[in-house]
Amino acid sequence: MIRKAMSFVDHAFTAVAVLALAVMTLLIVADVGLRYGAGTPIFFAHDLVVLYLTPAVFFFGFGPTYWRSEHLSVDLLTLNLPRRLRELTDVLSSAIGLWIFGLLTWVAWERAAGSFANDEVIASIVPWPAWASYALVPLGSAAMVLVCAARILISLGNAFGRVSGEAAQ
Repeated sequence: MIRKAMSFVDHAFTAVAVLALAVMTLLIVADVGLRYGAGTPIFFAHDLVVLYLTPAVFFFGFGPTYWRSEHLSVDLLTLNLPRRLRELTDVLSSAIGLWIFGLLTWVAWERAAGSFANDEVIASIVPWPAWASYALVPLGSAAMVLVCAARILISLGNAFGRVSGEAAQ
């Protein structure tokens, strides 16, 4: 059940990150083409890429990456450990991640909510709403919180009896 729910989270958050990356790529190509071809760049391209698309790619992408174990990791210390101890090191690292990203989600959500309540805008050519940019951080970090919690449950299950034969992916 955990794996099925996390598969949905993985696909949903990855889809947002992929869409943001595709839009960012097309926007930059169009901006460069228009800037050097016609001499008229897209005036809002830089702000849109920096304030919305780059944070969306990053924050919506790192939770699914950790779920699929596609991140960089140094496992030299754990390779030769017994299975149970290796699972417990996964529990510890996921618990640390849960605490850090839980705190990030909470603090960033308060910042986004405050920005929304105060109707803050970015000082730019286009008065972009600041809260929308700030909201990408807690929304994307929520996936990492879910991933860390799921990995803790799976690793504990693997360490203490219920062996599924699958890695937490």
